[in-house]
Amino acid sequence: EYMPRIDLDINFATGSWQLSPSQVDELSVIAQGINRAIDSNPSEVFLVEGHTDAVGSQDDNLSLSDRRAEAVAVALTEEFDVPPENLFTQGDGEEYLKSDPGGAPRESRRVAVRRITPLIDKVATR
Repeated sequence: EYMPRIDLDINFATGSWQLSPSQVDELSVIAQGINRAIDSNPSEVFLVEGHTDAVGSQDDNLSLSDRRAEAVAVALTEEFDVPPENLFTQGDGEEYLKSDPGGAPRESRRVAVRRITPLIDKVATR
């Protein structure tokens, strides 16, 4: 939470981690930005975070959010040549809902990206 987050304009169907071809296409802008940053500094690191709504068990949502983050990271690597060593994935489950936790808001079923290089640099210099 120390680093700014970019919520990608990709919302998953309930229980799904699959990306449609049009959703993969929508990743091109973020992929270009990540690749530019890596070209300038090959040590840049980005965190791809998966999220879910509050439908289902917490364990299932945590697993599903991991798969969503991984699906986006794989697409960034395979479709846009983002080096996999510059990406980390993490599922946050239903921890960071975007709206009413009692419902199943589509906007909560998403993936976000954070540049975490400064956090890693601080740890490495200790």
